[in-house]
Amino acid sequence: MIDQRPNILIIVLDAARAENFSIYGYDRPTTPNLERFAGQLAVYRNCISAAIWTLPSTTGLFTGTYPSTHQLEIDGERLSRRFTTLAERLSEAGYATAKVTGLVPYVSDFSGLDRGFAHSFEPPPNAMRTAWRRLQRRAARRSGRERREGIDAGLDIKAEADTARRQTLKHRFRYWLTGFSDAGAAACMDHARELWQRFEDRPRFLYMHLQETHAEYRPPHRFRRRFLPDALRYRNVAAVNQRPNPHDLGLVKMTADDYAILTGLYDGCIAYLDDQIGDLLDDLSTRPDFDNTLVLITADHGDCLGRHGILGHQFVCYDELLRIPWIVKWPRSIGVKGDQAPLIQNVDLFPTLCAVLGIERPAQCEGIDFLSQQRDLAYAELLKPFGVSGVREGLHRLTPQYDRGVLAVRSTTHKCIAYSNGQADELFDLTADPREERNLVDAEGQWPDSEPAQQLRAAMEARRPRWKQAFDEVQQRLHEGSGPEMSPVVEERLRALGYLD
Repeated sequence: MIDQRPNILIIVLDAARAENFSIYGYDRPTTPNLERFAGQLAVYRNCISAAIWTLPSTTGLFTGTYPSTHQLEIDGERLSRRFTTLAERLSEAGYATAKVTGLVPYVSDFSGLDRGFAHSFEPPPNAMRTAWRRLQRRAARRSGRERREGIDAGLDIKAEADTARRQTLKHRFRYWLTGFSDAGAAACMDHARELWQRFEDRPRFLYMHLQETHAEYRPPHRFRRRFLPDALRYRNVAAVNQRPNPHDLGLVKMTADDYAILTGLYDGCIAYLDDQIGDLLDDLSTRPDFDNTLVLITADHGDCLGRHGILGHQFVCYDELLRIPWIVKWPRSIGVKGDQAPLIQNVDLFPTLCAVLGIERPAQCEGIDFLSQQRDLAYAELLKPFGVSGVREGLHRLTPQYDRGVLAVRSTTHKCIAYSNGQADELFDLTADPREERNLVDAEGQWPDSEPAQQLRAAMEARRPRWKQAFDEVQQRLHEGSGPEMSPVVEERLRALGYLD
């Protein structure tokens, strides 16, 4: 008897915000391959991440819970056994489960998010980058400046600022070399094709997490200058700062041209992954089981690219970080296609898949089945503004305005934001002010009397105690604990991605 349950393929593009996808109306053609498949896709225009960075966001995707519930926020901590993961539930239901990830180490035994995956693949280290790092280590040993080991290794804000200002020939050459490779996406795609054939005897669940859209932005050469403004096309892009900490602490000043170059590089990274995804979908579409395959293309969060004074993804809960792509090719039996306006969240995936497959939904799930239910509000929570190394080095004291928790409550038209440190509440009309630049709460703290404003305010006040308690608990563990241990391999990856502050 043929198993009729659908195959499931989830592709997460790290730090890829929806507004830079041309399939969402962006004026640069960053996603032409997804648009080729548009007739088969449901494009959800109002998908909101529950968190602004990878670990809590991915945990929400895998458990159907918000950060204030799972509290997996500190590097080195692991998911509590009281939570069931999506992979575990699908494995129990008879699915072949596999994860294929780039450089990001969060979906691994490091976090406990690997539970339920029977197969795991990470691309081997890039040979060119490995050789470069080996040369750097040798040079450091010869000069007596051997790099420290441990969780605080490399955290030197002044050194970061100096690096950000480099315009040496060596720096340009190193950046140029990165254009001949990627962060593992091509190898991940090849392995995904292999797995799709290997597990033909039963339904498959394959999770992919690709890192090319995460800073630093280093698209392959054929995409590197494609989206740069004409006036900036031949600027030295290697000289533009891509390090969030010195920027956000005010140690490195950037111009409008700098941000425009970063945005062009970022768009090139999106276009490169769109190219890779297009090739994969072309291959899968020739298979007889493609009609019975669910494909989800999404992100864990977005990126600020200088908006609201922030580089990277930290400190704030504005839509450039929270509004993520959610593009689904449903199995033909479900048949949902075209533009989809309802408000949904990544925590809704787990309960929705349970409903589609007819399997028991874990009691932990806080999301909804968005195929049959409708949500009025979306919630996002920031519980950890600074990591272990940042606290040890005193970054929270250098930027006290960012040493805070953040709670965002959003409808399809309005959004309010609260801060744990007493900063003024914010309210935005997203229809008239999509970039959240005009706070509708006045200087005296008075909210508008409109129904949307008062409904959001009531929802925020109802949510505030649980969010604030979770923030306090995370901060206590962070400031009073000795700091979790992690392997040197994981630490090096986290530091390369900027996650170790």
